[in-house]
Amino acid sequence: MKKQILFIRGGETFENKEDFYEYLQDKEIDLIDTWKSWREWLATEIAESFDLIVPIMPCTQDSDYKAWKIWFEKYLNLIPGDEIILVGYSLGGTFLLKYLTENKINKKIIQLNLVSSCVFDNFDEGATKERLNTFNFDIESIGQLDSLCDDIHIYHSEDDSCVSFKNFEFIKEKLPNATPHAFTDRDHFFQSTFQEILEVINKLK
Repeated sequence: MKKQILFIRGGETFENKEDFYEYLQDKEIDLIDTWKSWREWLATEIAESFDLIVPIMPCTQDSDYKAWKIWFEKYLNLIPGDEIILVGYSLGGTFLLKYLTENKINKKIIQLNLVSSCVFDNFDEGATKERLNTFNFDIESIGQLDSLCDDIHIYHSEDDSCVSFKNFEFIKEKLPNATPHAFTDRDHFFQSTFQEILEVINKLK
């Protein structure tokens, strides 16, 4: 059986409905969107050895933690086997940090990958666009993940335009056994390939 990867992608949160409506009003859209993210590329690259499962989380444009928790657990219970690899991107990484520090998981996590995760949304005024709202949690509890998973990788770029790099520095401090992957020019990983995370996952073949 192939190893199972559960990938939780990002989303947006807003302090109130008016901010959400303003976001929708200002957001540019394309009638034909041909953009492919590194998520689709990764699925193709690892297909021989891994199943990449990417749930469409509820209400990603106005995200709510409780709804995500319900949906995540549905997928978690359907995934076969006793082991799992977790990948969280942006708010998806925040979700995994909150969930894993507040709940027991019924599978062994053999690898945890956190990409551009936000744990605190006001390190610098204006430096972090991510707003956590229902995804806030006790960030001092992050350190307990060291005992939950032996292979943790965190990825962040210094020029991230959405989530301050200070989030990465904070997570790295709380998880001294994690492997940090710092970049200078990847922004919020709006890219079509991601060779570094591919190499990390392929070590589990």
